[in-house]
Amino acid sequence: MADEIVKFENSPKKKKRKRAHPWAFPLGLLMAVLSVTGLVTILVAGVNGISSVKDKIDNIEKYNTMLTPVVMNDPSVFDDISKADMSQLIDISVWAIIKSDLAPDTYEYSEAGMIIPEADIAASYTKLFGTERAPVHMTVSGYGYEFTYDSAKKCYIIPLTGIEPTYTPSVVDVDKKKNMIVLTVGYLPSGGWAQDTDGKMVAPEPDKYVKVTLREKDGNYYISAMQATASPEVATTTPVSTTTAPAESTTEPTTAPEQAAEDAPQTEIA
Repeated sequence: MADEIVKFENSPKKKKRKRAHPWAFPLGLLMAVLSVTGLVTILVAGVNGISSVKDKIDNIEKYNTMLTPVVMNDPSVFDDISKADMSQLIDISVWAIIKSDLAPDTYEYSEAGMIIPEADIAASYTKLFGTERAPVHMTVSGYGYEFTYDSAKKCYIIPLTGIEPTYTPSVVDVDKKKNMIVLTVGYLPSGGWAQDTDGKMVAPEPDKYVKVTLREKDGNYYISAMQATASPEVATTTPVSTTTAPAESTTEPTTAPEQAAEDAPQTEIA
């Protein structure tokens, strides 16, 4: 028994096998971490990219909505708001209210049409063109209509007629600078829309392009210039496609004028 114990004690001990590359495990762990980090970065970049595209499309839709009453009657271009035709600015301001999804009881009605207070037209004007040039109220005429200004009652009389806009806007480029945004806008002729075999409306090619300059003041942007420009060679943004042709603009309420006048809250007109 003693001999066996001696032999066991004297037998050579097995040496622990050293790793061929002691840095292999931490390196592999690092690679795994980097792989996960890279995947997360790619996913975040992809999400941010999608969000950026969505934001750009949303902004273009907002610009198109804002410019609908601006371009619809093809106003004269101007290098500065001080040189713009005031009657056209008032016309745009009135149409901006009419095309803002008004409820039928928003304003009072008379036999001549809808009555919009001067103050509301002034507010619409300021929202579009700022305060650099004050509005001058007057009767304005368009293609087949007239907005009559009543200086005594300080209001506008809007006839209840349907008007087909001359153009609809299609923003094709947005150039943001320090304190301004320059929009390149295609003027789509309202009579040029067609329908494809799938029933979708196909927009016509723009008749012309205009650069609309929005200047920033007190955190808001206002139209300060509208200048003719050549067809852009490369558009940095894609126009928003639509399956709906521009509808005929109308000031006609959804209820009869007499009933609307009865139901509408009384608006005090100074």
